[in-house]
Amino acid sequence: MAVAVTKSTLNRMSIEEFLAWDSGDDRRYELVDGWPVAQSAPSRSHGCMDVIVGAGLKNRLKPAGRPCVVENGSALPIDKPWTVRAPDLLVRCGADWQTADAPILAVDILPPTNSASEMARRRDDYASAGIQQVLEPDQDDARALLWRADGDRWIVETIRDLQGSTTLDIIGVSIPMAEINEDVELTPPDDAGRPGSASAP
Repeated sequence: MAVAVTKSTLNRMSIEEFLAWDSGDDRRYELVDGWPVAQSAPSRSHGCMDVIVGAGLKNRLKPAGRPCVVENGSALPIDKPWTVRAPDLLVRCGADWQTADAPILAVDILPPTNSASEMARRRDDYASAGIQQVLEPDQDDARALLWRADGDRWIVETIRDLQGSTTLDIIGVSIPMAEINEDVELTPPDDAGRPGSASAP
Protein backbone atom coordinates (compact mmCIF):
# COMPACT_ATOMS: atom_id res chain seq x y z
CA MET A 1 0.00 0.00 0.00
CA ALA A 2 2.76 2.44 0.90
CA VAL A 3 6.03 2.96 -0.95
CA ALA A 4 8.64 5.42 0.30
CA VAL A 5 9.87 8.00 -2.19
CA THR A 6 13.62 7.78 -2.74
CA LYS A 7 15.05 9.91 0.04
CA SER A 8 18.08 11.06 -1.97
CA THR A 9 15.79 13.04 -4.28
CA LEU A 10 14.05 15.01 -1.52
CA ASN A 11 14.82 16.85 1.66
CA ARG A 12 12.98 16.03 4.86
CA MET A 13 9.79 18.11 5.07
CA SER A 14 7.83 19.78 7.81
CA ILE A 15 4.03 19.46 7.83
CA GLU A 16 3.70 22.95 6.33
CA GLU A 17 6.19 22.18 3.55
CA PHE A 18 4.48 18.88 2.76
CA LEU A 19 1.02 20.45 2.51
CA ALA A 20 2.41 23.04 0.06
CA TRP A 21 4.40 20.46 -1.92
CA ASP A 22 3.41 19.51 -5.48
CA SER A 23 4.56 15.95 -6.21
CA GLY A 24 4.07 16.40 -9.96
CA ASP A 25 2.06 13.18 -10.26
CA ASP A 26 -1.43 11.89 -9.40
CA ARG A 27 -0.44 9.62 -6.54
CA ARG A 28 -1.60 10.04 -2.96
CA TYR A 29 1.14 10.73 -0.43
CA GLU A 30 1.51 10.71 3.33
CA LEU A 31 4.28 12.32 5.37
CA VAL A 32 5.88 9.85 7.78
CA ASP A 33 8.66 11.11 10.04
CA GLY A 34 9.34 13.89 7.54
CA TRP A 35 9.53 11.72 4.40
CA PRO A 36 6.84 11.63 1.68
CA VAL A 37 5.44 8.11 1.27
CA ALA A 38 3.51 7.28 -1.91
CA GLN A 39 0.41 5.13 -1.55
CA SER A 40 0.01 2.24 -3.97
CA ALA A 41 -2.86 2.41 -6.44
CA PRO A 42 -5.98 0.79 -4.93
CA SER A 43 -7.31 -2.50 -6.23
CA ARG A 44 -10.78 -2.78 -7.80
CA SER A 45 -12.19 -4.17 -4.53
CA HIS A 46 -10.57 -1.36 -2.55
CA GLY A 47 -11.99 1.28 -4.88
CA CYS A 48 -15.50 -0.20 -4.78
CA MET A 49 -15.48 -0.46 -1.00
CA ASP A 50 -14.20 3.11 -0.66
CA VAL A 51 -17.12 4.46 -2.71
CA ILE A 52 -19.71 2.27 -0.96
CA VAL A 53 -18.62 3.11 2.59
CA GLY A 54 -18.28 6.83 1.81
CA ALA A 55 -21.76 6.95 0.30
CA GLY A 56 -23.16 4.88 3.16
CA LEU A 57 -21.78 7.31 5.72
CA LYS A 58 -22.98 10.42 3.89
CA ASN A 59 -26.45 9.02 3.16
CA ARG A 60 -26.98 8.20 6.83
CA LEU A 61 -25.47 11.31 8.37
CA LYS A 62 -27.53 13.79 6.34
CA PRO A 63 -31.03 12.47 7.19
CA ALA A 64 -30.02 12.14 10.85
CA GLY A 65 -29.13 15.83 10.91
CA ARG A 66 -25.61 15.11 12.15
CA PRO A 67 -23.32 18.14 11.56
CA CYS A 68 -20.59 16.00 10.00
CA VAL A 69 -18.83 15.83 6.64
CA VAL A 70 -17.28 12.80 4.90
CA GLU A 71 -13.96 13.35 3.14
CA ASN A 72 -12.03 11.09 0.78
CA GLY A 73 -8.23 10.95 1.07
CA SER A 74 -7.95 14.25 2.95
CA ALA A 75 -4.69 15.20 4.63
CA LEU A 76 -4.77 14.74 8.40
CA PRO A 77 -1.89 16.51 10.15
CA ILE A 78 -0.81 14.57 13.23
CA ASP A 79 0.14 16.16 16.54
CA LYS A 80 3.85 15.70 15.91
CA PRO A 81 6.24 17.79 13.76
CA TRP A 82 6.78 15.40 10.83
CA THR A 83 3.67 13.35 10.05
CA VAL A 84 0.55 13.77 7.88
CA ARG A 85 -1.78 10.81 7.33
CA ALA A 86 -4.38 10.37 4.58
CA PRO A 87 -7.01 7.79 5.58
CA ASP A 88 -9.26 6.40 2.87
CA LEU A 89 -12.19 8.21 4.47
CA LEU A 90 -12.38 10.79 7.22
CA VAL A 91 -15.42 12.06 9.12
CA ARG A 92 -15.26 15.50 10.71
CA CYS A 93 -17.99 16.88 12.96
CA GLY A 94 -18.78 20.15 14.72
CA ALA A 95 -21.51 22.15 16.38
CA ASP A 96 -22.97 22.88 12.93
CA TRP A 97 -22.19 22.28 9.24
CA GLN A 98 -19.96 25.37 9.02
CA THR A 99 -17.77 24.25 11.93
CA ALA A 100 -17.57 20.53 11.11
CA ASP A 101 -13.78 20.35 11.25
CA ALA A 102 -12.98 18.05 14.20
CA PRO A 103 -11.81 14.62 12.95
CA ILE A 104 -13.50 11.84 14.95
CA LEU A 105 -13.69 8.79 12.64
CA ALA A 106 -11.24 7.32 10.11
CA VAL A 107 -11.77 4.49 7.64
CA ASP A 108 -8.79 2.50 6.34
CA ILE A 109 -9.62 -0.32 3.93
CA LEU A 110 -7.29 -3.20 4.75
CA PRO A 111 -4.99 -4.20 1.88
CA PRO A 112 -3.16 -7.54 1.94
CA THR A 113 0.23 -5.81 2.16
CA ASN A 114 0.05 -3.70 5.33
CA SER A 115 1.32 -5.37 8.49
CA ALA A 116 -0.43 -5.35 11.85
CA SER A 117 2.36 -3.14 13.24
CA GLU A 118 1.89 -0.56 10.45
CA MET A 119 -1.87 -0.43 11.07
CA ALA A 120 -1.26 -0.06 14.82
CA ARG A 121 1.06 2.90 14.17
CA ARG A 122 -1.59 4.52 11.96
CA ARG A 123 -4.18 4.19 14.72
CA ASP A 124 -1.84 5.74 17.26
CA ASP A 125 -1.22 8.65 14.87
CA TYR A 126 -4.98 9.03 14.40
CA ALA A 127 -5.52 9.12 18.16
CA SER A 128 -3.08 12.03 18.48
CA ALA A 129 -5.23 13.93 15.94
CA GLY A 130 -8.42 13.34 17.95
CA ILE A 131 -9.79 10.31 16.08
CA GLN A 132 -11.97 8.25 18.43
CA GLN A 133 -12.95 5.34 16.19
CA VAL A 134 -11.27 3.60 13.24
CA LEU A 135 -13.11 1.27 10.88
CA GLU A 136 -10.95 -1.19 8.93
CA PRO A 137 -13.00 -3.23 6.41
CA ASP A 138 -11.05 -6.03 4.75
CA GLN A 139 -11.02 -5.72 0.96
CA ASP A 140 -10.61 -9.48 0.45
CA ASP A 141 -12.59 -11.02 3.31
CA ALA A 142 -16.10 -10.46 4.69
CA ARG A 143 -14.63 -8.99 7.84
CA ALA A 144 -14.25 -5.58 9.43
CA LEU A 145 -12.31 -4.40 12.46
CA LEU A 146 -13.81 -1.57 14.48
CA TRP A 147 -11.37 0.10 16.86
CA ARG A 148 -12.57 2.35 19.70
CA ALA A 149 -10.17 4.60 21.60
CA ASP A 150 -10.14 3.93 25.33
CA GLY A 151 -7.69 6.26 27.01
CA ASP A 152 -4.23 5.39 25.73
CA ARG A 153 -5.28 2.08 24.16
CA TRP A 154 -7.59 0.75 21.46
CA ILE A 155 -10.34 -1.83 21.94
CA VAL A 156 -11.19 -3.85 18.85
CA GLU A 157 -14.44 -5.44 17.73
CA THR A 158 -14.36 -7.93 14.85
CA ILE A 159 -17.44 -8.14 12.63
CA ARG A 160 -17.52 -11.22 10.37
CA ASP A 161 -21.16 -12.01 9.65
CA LEU A 162 -22.50 -10.57 6.38
CA GLN A 163 -25.84 -10.39 8.19
CA GLY A 164 -24.30 -8.12 10.83
CA SER A 165 -23.52 -4.40 10.88
CA THR A 166 -20.70 -2.06 11.80
CA THR A 167 -22.07 0.17 14.56
CA LEU A 168 -20.18 3.47 14.49
CA ASP A 169 -21.60 4.80 17.74
CA ILE A 170 -19.36 7.87 17.74
CA ILE A 171 -21.51 9.28 14.91
CA GLY A 172 -24.70 7.29 15.53
CA VAL A 173 -24.47 5.39 12.24
CA SER A 174 -24.65 1.67 11.42
CA ILE A 175 -23.73 0.21 8.01
CA PRO A 176 -24.64 -3.41 7.14
CA MET A 177 -21.72 -5.68 6.26
CA ALA A 178 -23.62 -6.86 3.19
CA GLU A 179 -23.68 -3.27 1.93
CA ILE A 180 -19.98 -2.71 2.63
CA ASN A 181 -19.10 -5.85 0.64
CA GLU A 182 -21.46 -5.15 -2.25
CA ASP A 183 -19.66 -5.51 -5.62
CA VAL A 184 -16.52 -6.72 -3.80
CA GLU A 185 -14.90 -9.98 -4.91
CA LEU A 186 -14.23 -11.87 -1.69
CA THR A 187 -11.66 -14.63 -1.17
CA PRO A 188 -11.75 -17.46 1.39
CA PRO A 189 -10.72 -16.17 4.87
CA ASP A 190 -7.09 -16.60 5.88
CA ASP A 191 -6.15 -14.78 9.08
CA ALA A 192 -2.48 -15.78 9.11
CA GLY A 193 -0.43 -12.62 8.98
CA ARG A 194 -3.41 -10.38 8.25
CA PRO A 195 -3.57 -6.93 9.88
CA GLY A 196 -5.56 -7.17 13.08
CA SER A 197 -5.25 -10.94 13.39
CA ALA A 198 -3.21 -10.53 16.55
CA SER A 199 -4.67 -9.27 19.82
CA ALA A 200 -5.00 -5.51 20.20
CA PRO A 201 -2.02 -3.71 21.77
